[in-house]
Amino acid sequence: MAEAVAAFRAGYIISPRQDAFWFLTLPFVAILFALGAQRYLPGGALAAIALWVTVPHHFVTWLRVYGSADEFSRFRERFIIGPILMLVGVYLLIQHAPLSLVLLVTLWDHQHSLMQQYGFSRVYDFKAKAGSSLTGRFDLALNWILFVNMLVVSPLFSVIWVRMLHEWHLGVETTVVLLVQQLSWAIAGTGLIVYMMHTAWCMRRGYALNPMKYLFLFASYFLWYYTSFTTTYLLVYAIAHRIMHGTQYIVMVYSYLRNKEARGTGDSTLHAWVARRGNLRAFLLLCIAYAMLFHALTEGHIRDFGFGVIGFNTNFDLFAYSLLSSFA
Repeated sequence: MAEAVAAFRAGYIISPRQDAFWFLTLPFVAILFALGAQRYLPGGALAAIALWVTVPHHFVTWLRVYGSADEFSRFRERFIIGPILMLVGVYLLIQHAPLSLVLLVTLWDHQHSLMQQYGFSRVYDFKAKAGSSLTGRFDLALNWILFVNMLVVSPLFSVIWVRMLHEWHLGVETTVVLLVQQLSWAIAGTGLIVYMMHTAWCMRRGYALNPMKYLFLFASYFLWYYTSFTTTYLLVYAIAHRIMHGTQYIVMVYSYLRNKEARGTGDSTLHAWVARRGNLRAFLLLCIAYAMLFHALTEGHIRDFGFGVIGFNTNFDLFAYSLLSSFA
């Protein structure tokens, strides 16, 4: 019994208090906000969340990658050639296959979302020096299995993929859909059992376990499963997901920059300014300024920041769904 207790070792991305809010509590706050938006706000709220959270989290990525010579030099070719290829590809798809672009972006968004949570789970093990050399593979497999299962079996997403198959003239019978969903549940259940067996094996071998990682994964998947199973209103899932995903990434990168400067390993004047104590407000204003500039360049309106309340009309409601929800 004493050995089992000793096997638990907590490690934190930021600190116990900060992690408790940003990585454990925030998903539940995001759910409550999304449910409130469903009841009291029009569809324009989704566009506002994208502008207040999603676009700034893109800016933070540019800041981290292109603002540091060390970060940039690690994958120089990718960071130079990648954006060029993506711009060319997007332009060609918009001209010749816009629906394919929507599908590609949506699939990438799902992959990007689950990989972020996987990455954070690995950070938790790194901070606590927990898990074996195989744990990362099990974490990756678990995230893929649970996320894909949600897309296959949840009422919100099953309506989408079944409808898409019919639109592609690949109509499927109800019995086939149910069989696929039962198979998905079986794979998910088996994956969970195998993951728990690996966790038990780690404990028996004396490897430490970080309870924060498991609480973090539970909170993340609770948000995704709850919002996709309890409503077929895409706005609820999209708002809750974007709040969790974008905010956690911004917090993570900001903490990373602060720690880098505190250790004296920083190599960027811009990063040093951002991480300087007292500049948090300026950093957030910079994120919002980027969102406003981005929105202006894409011919957006200032009303779009107003959660559908300012200058809202029915046409804008439809525009918000078609632009940001992809399959709405």
